This record gives sequence, C-alpha cells and structure tokens, in this order.
Amino acid sequence: MRLAFSCVITTFCLALAPAHAAWAQSYPFELARADPLAFAAWRWVVPAQFRNTPWIGSLNGAAGLMSRVTMRQKLFYYGKVCIAYDCRGNFAAFLIAADGSEAAGLVQSRALGVGNLYFGAPDDEARQLLVVKILQ
Repeated sequence: MRLAFSCVITTFCLALAPAHAAWAQSYPFELARADPLAFAAWRWVVPAQFRNTPWIGSLNGAAGLMSRVTMRQKLFYYGKVCIAYDCRGNFAAFLIAADGSEAAGLVQSRALGVGNLYFGAPDDEARQLLVVKILQ
C-alpha cells in the first residue's frame, strides 16, 4: 500500500516537471544541444555579421545560468553571455521562446564597436528585460 502510494506521488510530481530538459539549471552554451528548436530561433534573428562570433551566434561565452521568464503567456529562456576574459563592455542579452517561435537580443560591445544593437523584433517589454539583463 505504501509503495503504491509512493509510486502515485512520484508519477504526479514527474508529470508536473517541465517538459524541456533545458529548463533544468543550464547555461546558454548548452542550449543548442538541450533545445535545438529554441536555438534555431536564436540563430535566425542574429545578424549575419555576428553569426560566426561564438559568444553571440552560438551563445558560447562566459555566462551564468539561464533563467525563465513569461511574456505574453509564453515561456522564454533569459540570460546573457560575454566574451570570455573580456566581459567588461562586451555583452549579449537574449530572450528565446521555448517553443522556438521567436527570439530577441541586445548586443553591447566595445570590442566590436557596437553600442546598443537590438535584433529580432523585441517589443517594449522585451527591450526592458534585455536592458535589465545587460546591466546585471
């Protein structure tokens, strides 16, 4: 009886767990492997001149754990990356829909000579979140 109850509780808890493996604590550079659909949305909006810049195009730079935010009733990956060993003034912030339907970013980089470059189609709420992330 106790074992059966335990199995029911475990099954219930697993059903409530997020469907995307990438929702677990993960870093931006893991997104391509963990959620290829969302990563494809990011690659689609990154301007051509930055696609081969690893810390922008592939989110492969120095970074903390990604977080989640909800905008317009949709879940987004939210975070920032920077040039490894040269973070000061070289950041890319991102919002990437978990369903792969949209993505937006903000790049500020002294090394690349870029002030504030938004890409994707961020609305006012997304722009505010991107700026907040750059300033953190």
